[in-house]
Amino acid sequence: MTMNRSICVYCGSRDGANPHYKAAARQLGAAMAGNGIRLVYGAGTYGIMGAVADAVVSGGGSVTGVIPEFLKNREASETDLRQFDELIVTNDMHERKHIMFSRSGAFVALPGGIGTLEEIIEIMTWAQLGRHNRPMVLANIDGFWDPLLRLIDHMASEGFLHTAHLARPLVVSKGSDIVPAVLSAWRDTDATAGDSEIIERL
Repeated sequence: MTMNRSICVYCGSRDGANPHYKAAARQLGAAMAGNGIRLVYGAGTYGIMGAVADAVVSGGGSVTGVIPEFLKNREASETDLRQFDELIVTNDMHERKHIMFSRSGAFVALPGGIGTLEEIIEIMTWAQLGRHNRPMVLANIDGFWDPLLRLIDHMASEGFLHTAHLARPLVVSKGSDIVPAVLSAWRDTDATAGDSEIIERL
């Protein structure tokens, strides 16, 4: 089976309070472009979302942006959207997430807000239910995801994660370590299993 060399990146549409978040996004985007890995993401052109996409484009890489019609003017500028080699406009958030999933061979969560959290948790849920075995990475820049990791450990210790090993993401602390972690995981597992399968909304 041919490897799907695309990474879906979830992250904030704002810069965040810590400049290291945006720096990590740029490191990730540059590394993806340098390794011939396509970016699949929510097509936002501001904040951390914009930083990772700019880095991919600047490095000569490929970008698939997926955005609902109602968010086009809120999270992106028309001028910036034209720089992507593929732009998909969806009717709603559900369609957006399904397309992003189907186009991706791995998933990375950079720092972000509630939307970022919801997206990576859904991907982890699908992994726990055996719907995919693609790499999932928490970019734990300056400990951003520490509270979530403690919560996951708490849920496991309380007996609520019946297949915790399936839902556990890879955790890296530096932007420069994300692509190497994904490449290593791709070598160890068939990350594209189930790409032809359409997942029903859980």
